Amino acid sequence: MGITMKRREKRIDERISYSGHIFFSTKSGVFEGELKNYSTNGLFIETQEDLTLGEIISVALPYVEGKQVKFQGQILWSNSKGFGIELVRKRSEISTKLQKIDAKLGRAQQT
Repeated sequence: MGITMKRREKRIDERISYSGHIFFSTKSGVFEGELKNYSTNGLFIETQEDLTLGEIISVALPYVEGKQVKFQGQILWSNSKGFGIELVRKRSEISTKLQKIDAKLGRAQQT
C-alpha cells in the first residue's frame, strides 16, 4: 500500500488561461516565449530558455488598448516546459493591467 501525497496549491488567485506570444528580458538578453496562463500575482511562460531561479525578468505582453503592457517578475520555479514568475510591481497596478487583458479576451475579472 503506497502513500499518495497531493501537491498543495499555494496560489490564492485564480489562474486564467491565455495563449499569446510574448517577449521577456534578463540581464543577459531578450527572449521569446508563450504566455500560457496568469493570475493577479504571477505568470507561467512556456519557453526553452534556461533561466536562473530568483532572477528578475521584464515581460512585455501584446498590445492592449494600443499600449504594450510591461511587468517585472522573479522566477520562482521552472520545469521542462517553462517557468513561473511572481510579479514584483505594485499589486493595484498589476490588477488594472490584467483587467485590461481580461477585457480584451472578453472575461470579467473576479475580485
